[in-house]
Amino acid sequence: MPDIGFFELLIVGAIAFLILGPERTPEFFAQIGRFARQGRAWISDLKQQFDAETKSIKEPVQEIRDALDEGLNNVTSNPKSNDTERK
Repeated sequence: MPDIGFFELLIVGAIAFLILGPERTPEFFAQIGRFARQGRAWISDLKQQFDAETKSIKEPVQEIRDALDEGLNNVTSNPKSNDTERK
């Protein structure tokens, strides 16, 4: 996302005011605001759909990871009894 500061916005506003005039400038910026709001809503909906679709894949993978982590913790926390019996 572009990093636009206050000074850049001020310049764009001044140029729009000069080109469009005082009557059409507020409507122009209102249209830009509506467009930005619709774009954010569309991206949010897309993100929610993506999360919902990938949830069915993420849950089994997380269960497997949890089981593997638990197994590794059990192996590392218990000393090997076979090594002590051989000595």
